[in-house]
Amino acid sequence: MPRNRQQIPKAEREAALIESAWELFATRGYKGTSLAEVGKAAGVAANAVRWYFPTKDDLFAAALDHLFTREREHIEADPALEGDPRRQLVTFLVDLEAHRRLHREAYDRMGESPALADAYSRMQEWLEGRLLTAVASRLPEGADVAPVADLAHVLFEGLLVSTRELDRPTEELVGLLMEALIAVAAAR
Repeated sequence: MPRNRQQIPKAEREAALIESAWELFATRGYKGTSLAEVGKAAGVAANAVRWYFPTKDDLFAAALDHLFTREREHIEADPALEGDPRRQLVTFLVDLEAHRRLHREAYDRMGESPALADAYSRMQEWLEGRLLTAVASRLPEGADVAPVADLAHVLFEGLLVSTRELDRPTEELVGLLMEALIAVAAAR
């Protein structure tokens, strides 16, 4: 006998909402997706969606955070990428290229949404951590990594939110970034 809604744990309903939201955001974009449609797709009453996610931005942030977490865990579990932070970084960026439109929409809304800003911040920290780990052995002892992290942050934002077609492969851009960061750190 199928379970009724009261028998479904809250975490399971929330996960269904996030998964349905991700599918709709990925195909229709932020503006083309409504909370009512997400509720319907997840089998949750439209007005109940707000009980789990008070705003559309909260749901969008949860869906993006789910994407980032799933991708990061996939990369960290891949034995072919283990111990190679540069390849992990490049793989992450390449895998997320298909979702640039959503990154752009999230980026445009971050100033209004603490939830989106937090989700993006966690992703940026992971990206910067991979980059700093990749260049750490090539930086001069005592190098100030703050400008390295700042420059990396700007580049990652550009790679994730730009709607412009890239002239070079992501791996080449990351390589250029790493060389520039090492040169900047060495010059200080």
